[in-house]
This record gives sequence, C-alpha cells and structure tokens, in this order.
Amino acid sequence: MMHRIARRPFIAAAVSATLISISLPAKAQWPEKPIRFIVNAAAGGAADGTARVLADGLSKRLGQPIVIDNKPGASGAIGLDAVAKAAPDGYTIGNSNLATYTVTALTAKSLPYDPAKSFTPIAKQWTQPNLLGVSPALPVKSVADLVNYAKAHPGEIFYGSTGNGTALHVLGALFANLSGAQITHVPYKSAPAAELDLAAGQIQMMFSNFTSMEPQVKAGRINALAITGPNRSPLLPNVPTIREAGYPDLEMETWGGVVGPANMPQAIVEKLHREINAVLADPEVIKKHERLGAKVAPASIAEYRQMLNADSVRWGEVVKRNNITLN
Repeated sequence: MMHRIARRPFIAAAVSATLISISLPAKAQWPEKPIRFIVNAAAGGAADGTARVLADGLSKRLGQPIVIDNKPGASGAIGLDAVAKAAPDGYTIGNSNLATYTVTALTAKSLPYDPAKSFTPIAKQWTQPNLLGVSPALPVKSVADLVNYAKAHPGEIFYGSTGNGTALHVLGALFANLSGAQITHVPYKSAPAAELDLAAGQIQMMFSNFTSMEPQVKAGRINALAITGPNRSPLLPNVPTIREAGYPDLEMETWGGVVGPANMPQAIVEKLHREINAVLADPEVIKKHERLGAKVAPASIAEYRQMLNADSVRWGEVVKRNNITLN
C-alpha cells in the first residue's frame, strides 16, 4: 500500500506535464497569413505581369495568398520606399529591377530610403533585353548605318526614353559615348508614348524594353536594328545582337528580382529564396515569362548581391560621365 501511495505524486506530475504541453500552442510556422507583394509599376506592364506569374506559383507553394499591391511612381521609388518601411517579418516583399532599383538610386538627387542598407535581396527572377529601334522614315538598315547617318547629320537625331535619369536614358547616353554620334535626348512619360512618336518620325531612335517595342516591330511601325542581350530572340530572330553590330560594350539585359525590408530573419529569406526558385523551375512558369518577353534567370542570393553591386558600378560610371539626373 505504501508503494502505491508513494507513486501517486509522480503520476500526477506526469499527467500535469502532459496537459500543459497539450495546452501550449505549437511554434508559429511562417507564413501564417497573406503576404503583400508590392509592385513598383502600374498594372498591365511587364514588371506587373512577371510579378503576378511569380505570385500565383508562390501562393500555391506557401499555402497563403500573395496579394499584389501596385505602387507606381517616381521611377519606382514610391513602391521601393513602401517595401523599405515595412516590418521585416516576411509578410511584405517587393519587386526590383535594373531601372527602378539600381538606376534610380544612381540618378535621383535624394531618396526616402538608403538603397545600400534598406533592403534584403531575396531572389533574382528574370532577365530581358532591350531593342534599339528607329523610325521607318530613317534611311538606315543597321547600327553602322545609324551611326554614319548621325555623324553626317549632327543635331538631327533625337532619341526617346522613359524620362530623364531612367535606364533607357542612360543606355542612350552610353550609345552616344561609344559611337561618337551627336544625338539629342527627348524624355517621355512612358515607353509606349515614345514609341508612338518614333513610329510617326517625331523622334528618330530609341532603346526600349523588348516587351513594349516587339509588337511595334512585328507590325512594321518601328525598325529594330539590334537587341542588347547576348543572344538573338526567337521572337525576332532576324534582329542581330548589339555585339554582332559591333558594340559589345552596349550589351545589357535588364533584370527583375525580389527584395524585402532590411533585417529580415535569415530563415524566412532562405525559405522564400528556395520557394521562388522552385516556382521558376516550373515549365509553365518559364513559358509565361517567355510570352512576356522575359527569360527566367534564377541565381543564388550571393550571385544576386554581386550583380547588384556590379550594375551599380557599371551604370554609375555612365551616369557620372554624362551628368545624368532624375527629374
């Protein structure tokens, strides 16, 4: 009898411990609620389209809605500022690209965030070349023809862009530096607006993003002289690369990726990186990017950081040489 009584406190303690462990909630597993994906561009464009493709696949893998929040304006700075000021808990992420993340940081006189310290690079998503297009009224068939014509007609060649201090402005300035052609910059509010004037002969040339200009080229409204990527595009196989045209230093691809606020937990960053790369490996996702004129281009987080640094140096030199500033 004494033996049975002596065991009762231990049995009671064990039962009590079990009840306590059952009543305590399990450790929270991220994500437990919807994730906001800030897109620093208007709905309907290439940046928005690629973000929605990624959000759809990522939502399925994480088991939570990915809510697109379009915040265009100020060459991408409005959307990026919203990302920078969000809580670093993984529930707010944003898109980044060469134009809005890197070039805006180089050309803006001031920004409400620190490009070098306010973000956590998460994943590289895609790359896309630009096209060099000319007005059909211009009597040129190649980049060499364009340069020769510009030199023979100084002050008569005007090139469009998406605004002062934007990536397309910087690329046009680099073309002038490398070719020695005297060309004059004309800023527009959007690529389609500039392309409309290009087709009408109001301006003579411009570099534009592939997604925007390619339909105009196929329709015969704009003549494409070169593509700035390392390879020809299957969508426009007869258009040579800028390297083939004799200007390897003009080779460039814009890129898109995902960033979050600074100081995100490393475990969440790594999980997002893995899941994003898994989405990008889906053949259907690859095809959807291609239909938008982009190429899926995942990279490690270290490679992504290295690319950001290299682009800042390369385009920073062009910006400084040409004294380019954002409006």
